[in-house]
Order: sequence, then structure tokens, then C-alpha cells
Amino acid sequence: MNEFQELSSFKPDADILLATKTQLEKDVGIADFTFKEETYPDLPAMVSELKIFMADLQQKNPAALMRVVNRIDLSESQYKKVKSMPGEFTENLAKASVLRAFQKVVIRKKLSE
Repeated sequence: MNEFQELSSFKPDADILLATKTQLEKDVGIADFTFKEETYPDLPAMVSELKIFMADLQQKNPAALMRVVNRIDLSESQYKKVKSMPGEFTENLAKASVLRAFQKVVIRKKLSE
């Protein structure tokens, strides 16, 4: 998968979307995050809720945000790329986080086949 490919270009089925949501809740849950909705229609739909949480965390507890980044498993180069991208940092970080969780789910699924 191309690093930071546009999320809307992926069309995962409902099982993959649910697994991605679950993976994000596991990773970001170390900072007490849970999604409000049971299901999401696509990957971009998860970004706005995650972005708001990350912006709040960045302001109130930057160390916790860095623990989340580590838990999500963004590489140092990916994190640097997110920081250097135009636009709002927490939105870019949320997009990268959703993409990374999606990658984890797809890789696990392929390895289990």
C-alpha cells in the first residue's frame, strides 16, 4: 500500500471496516478513546472523530499523544512526513492513524489466509 494514499481510494467491506475501527480503539484506547458509532460507512468517516480526540490530547497531554503514535506504530519517517504535510497536524495524524490501522488489519487477514 502506498504510504499516505488517500483514504477514500480504499473500498473495504464491512468486516474490514469494523476490524479497522476495533484496531484503532485498541491502539488509541490507551488514552481512553472509543468511537461513538457502532459502524462507519468508510475509512474517511472515522477521521473526524479521531482528529478531535487527537487535537484535545495534543493540547492537554502531548506525552499521551506520543504514546498513542507509538502504539499506532507509525514509523519515525511517517511521523515526520505527517508533521511536514500541509494542513492541520491532528487531521493528518488521524488520517495516517486510520490508514495504519487499516494496513494492520489487511496484513493480518492476508497472513491468515
